[in-house]
This record gives sequence, structure tokens and C-alpha cells, in this order.
Amino acid sequence: MSPPYCYDYPRPAVTVDMVVFALIDGELRVLLIRRKHDPFAGRWAIPGGFLGIDEPIEAAARRELREETGLEVDAPITPIGVFGAPGRDPRGRTISLVHATAVRAPLAQVQGGDDAEEASWIAPAPTLGLAFDHDAILATALDWLRRGVTDGALGLALLPVEFGDDDARALYRAVGAPTRLAVPWRRRMEREGRIVRKPGSDGHFRSIGRAQGG
Repeated sequence: MSPPYCYDYPRPAVTVDMVVFALIDGELRVLLIRRKHDPFAGRWAIPGGFLGIDEPIEAAARRELREETGLEVDAPITPIGVFGAPGRDPRGRTISLVHATAVRAPLAQVQGGDDAEEASWIAPAPTLGLAFDHDAILATALDWLRRGVTDGALGLALLPVEFGDDDARALYRAVGAPTRLAVPWRRRMEREGRIVRKPGSDGHFRSIGRAQGG
């Protein structure tokens, strides 16, 4: 058996991170883990970890989320960026392939697992003091979410299956978008056949099919 190939130059490691958003009691939340080990032990971070050598990227992102938080997500996930600045990881050159998704409440209970001490739904903020460069990753994910809600159908992945215009306004408020645009958005969703008026209701609608990324 021949020995493994030795490269003349160092190679970077590759990780996968998963940003998960939800509306809980009308407020936007992001799922974070508290790191158990160094680097950045005790700091909050986005769930993620190293990509296996034979592992598909999306499968790895879902696996890391499940191992670190206990949350199993079957909703579509979206690649939102590659983060690889030198020095972002004190262990060495690491490139992260970041994905994001939005999930609908009610949600399964989350708890820390693997190398996560704790998992919790936390209100996103511009500077949470997250580990690594995860504040920058979260900012990118929030921009993805806001655009997906206002320009597409991503809001339907966060809202209840049945909702009214007050819920749509609360969604827009939660993502930092003008609430005056919520009703025109709902009308567009109705024209596009993504929602239907609930029979016998006064101003309530029902989502049809999956809404992620539309």
C-alpha cells in the first residue's frame, strides 16, 4: 500500500455553518450555540463544524445543526456566502461555507450537544460578540432574510400556516422592514397563488406548499 500523498504547501480546512431563523411570539430569533471548548469557549456562535472528507456540503450543514442543537430541519436551506479571511480561526486557515434557513413555530426543543454547551433561540443584534467572525455572518444572514421576505416568499416560511394582515405586519416589523409594505406583500402572495383566503374567515389566509426561497 502506497503512503498517503504529502502536499508541499499547507491546505485550509473547510467548515459548514447554518443560520436558522424563526418567529417566536412575534419576535425574530436566531438559533445559536454556546461553545464548550476553545477557541472562544463560553461564547455564542452559529452552529457548525468541519466538513467530512466524503460528505456532501448540505448534508454536513444539516448534520452539524442536528448534532449541536438537536434540531432536525427538513426545510430547504440556502447558501449565503463563503467566509475565509485569514485569521478568522485561531486554529489555522479555515474557510466556512454558510447556509441559512427559516423555520415555522412551534419548534422542537433545542439543547446543546457535541461540542456545544448550550443551544438557544436568541434575538439577533448587529454586535452580539459572537465567536470567530460570526457577527459578520449573522449580518449577511439577516440581509438575506430581509430581502427574502420583502422581495420573495420567504416570509411564508416564518408565518403560521394560517395568518392575517396583522401577522404580516408583525413579520415585517420583526425583520426591520416598513410595515406599510406588509399588506401589498400579502396581496402579491395571493395573486401568485402562494396563499388562499381561508373559507368562512374574515381576512385570514392559508399558505400553499413550501415557501422557502421563492
